[in-house]
Amino acid sequence: MATYNFPSITPTSQTFELITNSRQFQSPVSGAVQTLSRKGSFWKTRMTFSNLRGNDRAEMQAFIAKMDGQTHRMRLEDYGRVRYGAATSPQSVLVDGAGQTGSSISLDGASNSVTNFFKAGDYMSFNNELHMVTADASSNSSGQITVSIAPPIRKATTNNDAVQIFAPLGVFMMINTPRWSTESTYISSITIEAVEDILA
Repeated sequence: MATYNFPSITPTSQTFELITNSRQFQSPVSGAVQTLSRKGSFWKTRMTFSNLRGNDRAEMQAFIAKMDGQTHRMRLEDYGRVRYGAATSPQSVLVDGAGQTGSSISLDGASNSVTNFFKAGDYMSFNNELHMVTADASSNSSGQITVSIAPPIRKATTNNDAVQIFAPLGVFMMINTPRWSTESTYISSITIEAVEDILA
């Protein structure tokens, strides 16, 4: 199995959603409902590429063939993401501490004392996982920062693992069999559905 970068072709439209691994339990006696959150939440996307032609059409067809169904993986982003945080220049942000799990991550290497270094709605990626920031977070005078994220971290972190904050990508696998229709003058439309690989 190999992991490939997705072609630099922006979809015409994209849906992006977080599939949570939560369950509810209802008492047959009282009717009370309890919920339980478990590890294993992941992102799901559906991308439509309309009216591809020329090199874009050929590149997308070749990429789909190369993926060989679910044999290989691809690096994808939320094409609708906007970075709201205050950090704008390149940053060497790193994971601060091994073995982190849960819904927050400790980082270092950020610019010192930046208010709202991250804003809720920003994305980051590390450890082959894509996460969304769920609360504003500011760096301290040493460039350290603790960030609330979703989904929860799936694999325990490695210290000093690089954190991507400007071009965050997740590792996905296809869940449909993409096909293309061809119209006159060799114009094609393609839809790709994929889910994040929680074992990547």
